Amino acid sequence: MTLSPHAVPPFPTLADVLAADRRLQGVVRRTPLEPSPWLSHRAETDVLLKLESLQRTGSFKVRGAYNAVASLPPEARARGLVTASAGNHGQGVALAATLVGCRATVFVPADAPETKRRRIARFGADLRTVDGGYDEAHHAAEAWARQTGALYVHAFSDPAVVAGQGTVGLEVLRERPDVRTLVVPVGGGGLIGGIGVVARAMGSGVRIVGAQTHETAAMHASLAAGRLVSPPYGETICEGLSGDVDERSLGLASSVVDDIVLVSERDVRRAIRSLYEEEGVVAEGSAAVAAAAVLQGALNGAAGPAAVVLTGGNLDARRLAGILSTDD
Repeated sequence: MTLSPHAVPPFPTLADVLAADRRLQGVVRRTPLEPSPWLSHRAETDVLLKLESLQRTGSFKVRGAYNAVASLPPEARARGLVTASAGNHGQGVALAATLVGCRATVFVPADAPETKRRRIARFGADLRTVDGGYDEAHHAAEAWARQTGALYVHAFSDPAVVAGQGTVGLEVLRERPDVRTLVVPVGGGGLIGGIGVVARAMGSGVRIVGAQTHETAAMHASLAAGRLVSPPYGETICEGLSGDVDERSLGLASSVVDDIVLVSERDVRRAIRSLYEEEGVVAEGSAAVAAAAVLQGALNGAAGPAAVVLTGGNLDARRLAGILSTDD
């Protein structure tokens, strides 16, 4: 794969992730890593659930957001922060800005769930809604940064954000160094990139498997083509995975990801329902996609134990009720 050198700075290292881990002490929760009898039975190997759905803000995103914001010098924070988000990263930036004492503006697409919008505002950010999807929100946030001088905190390719997300993998492999496979939802690629950095440094032979839906498959398409691809996007319950990747995140993914499994939106809805009924876990679509990938054979023939990262639980009650009441 050939990527533009100017667009690909050095990737985060294990040392960067360890520094993020120290910075995040007392800010984020060390979330549980729980056995899943249901998925273990279906996959015919030991499967563990990394429950980032129980994380502060209800998502792993606060890890990268806080690490990036807390790493900034005071004069940079004073300019204010701006970001684009489908919801969870925006919550992380909003909380991080409040904790360090600076202002934040968050641009979200028109279809961002109400639960996530409400929490962004509750954490103290100025919420701006943009017609279109994540990419349109991203362009609006970049324009705001140029106009106001605010510092843009990128959702998935800022090295400090990626290092913060990598602490998920650090926690998994510290608690269970015998884990042989990690199944991770993929949107922009920051989480799987950070986890991959840790796994390559700490876990000899650990397999990194991504999960996306056919409607959110930018990383899958780009890795297959060896270049950036912007595929057509369909209606999705996994809004946090939608949108294009960039050269930086693609370059990192190409070096640490072994495979990406695509599943259907129906598979994700079934996984949400089963996680709730079998494990008592509320998982949003962008998290349940990893469980859906396991159900569709992502671990067939893979070495166990496996850890499945359930990235968030910010699912509107009305949507959850609809999924639970429909057998599709």
